[in-house]
Amino acid sequence: MSNDTFRPGPLGMATFVVTIALYALCLITVAMRTWTRIQTRTYALDDGLMVVALAAFTSCCVFTCLAVFSGLGTIDAHLETWNKVATVKYIVFFQITYAWSLPFIKSSICLTMLKIITDKPLRVVIWVCLVASVASAMVGFVAVVALCQPLAYYWNTSIDGGWCASTQIITGISYLISIMAIVTDWTCALIPCFVVWNLQMRSRLKASVCAVLALGIIASAATVIRLPYLRFYNIAEDYDYHVCNIVLWSIVECSLGILAGSLPSLRSLLKSWIDKSSKGDSYRKNGGSYPLQGGSSTKKFRGESIKMSYMTPRGRGNTTTITSTCKQGDRTWMELDDDSSQKHIIHQTMHVSVDVSESKSFNG
Repeated sequence: MSNDTFRPGPLGMATFVVTIALYALCLITVAMRTWTRIQTRTYALDDGLMVVALAAFTSCCVFTCLAVFSGLGTIDAHLETWNKVATVKYIVFFQITYAWSLPFIKSSICLTMLKIITDKPLRVVIWVCLVASVASAMVGFVAVVALCQPLAYYWNTSIDGGWCASTQIITGISYLISIMAIVTDWTCALIPCFVVWNLQMRSRLKASVCAVLALGIIASAATVIRLPYLRFYNIAEDYDYHVCNIVLWSIVECSLGILAGSLPSLRSLLKSWIDKSSKGDSYRKNGGSYPLQGGSSTKKFRGESIKMSYMTPRGRGNTTTITSTCKQGDRTWMELDDDSSQKHIIHQTMHVSVDVSESKSFNG
């Protein structure tokens, strides 16, 4: 079976599809985050770290796809020697890039929280999470690089003088990194939820913000699911098939971390798009003018004000109603955020009722 005729197994193809889909979502999200911060001139270190994290995650996805089409997720009965050699090589490179993805993701999230959280004890906890994430990543990187000398001995045991440490060491370090990831994921997800819940905000808005932040908890759930598969690092039979589960859930973990760290910064962008779309549609329906309904006639006036002399009363005791739509174009007021205020300072539609006591016209 040559490289051109090899077809991945079902688990391998599922890993490939999930990897491509999640990477595309992360790429779009980080690109929108970067564009938003540049447009608003708020681009900072946490945004740069997330871009670096995306670059490392890109390498993870590339090596995952290469491993899938070499034999990852396929049982030994359907593999040849070249499949196993190539798959192990790409798995090693995946482990290295994965080890560098997590610290940048966690660092970006932690620095973002440090910008909005002023409580000193919480800031200390966040700094501890940041340091722990970087330290665990360094341990994982050193372990992968140092436990086999030279590095190529992982997939080519015919190299003279090469050696590898026990696979149990790699498994133990993997458990340590996973536990640290779970702890830091939960910490980074729950601290903002507590802070947001104590703010003076609408309950619906609080729930939506917490739901986005809870993606970090889902990321830790992916880490928990991955834990039982770590033991397959020590089992040679169907190694490429079983390790595929480790790779798959590692991809899910990283992608959810990127999304959880980037989506909150897109809220203002999405809200502005929705507001512009809805207000623009309303303005275009009125032909760019302001309808004035009084009595049995309807007139349109352009501008910022309406004179009462345009109202034509029908007689004593009748009520004349003006319905006006606020101009969307050049505004001289400061628009408040409805999500952060219970007061609606400016309404799109105004209803003015005037009781006419005498059958005569008003003079402006």
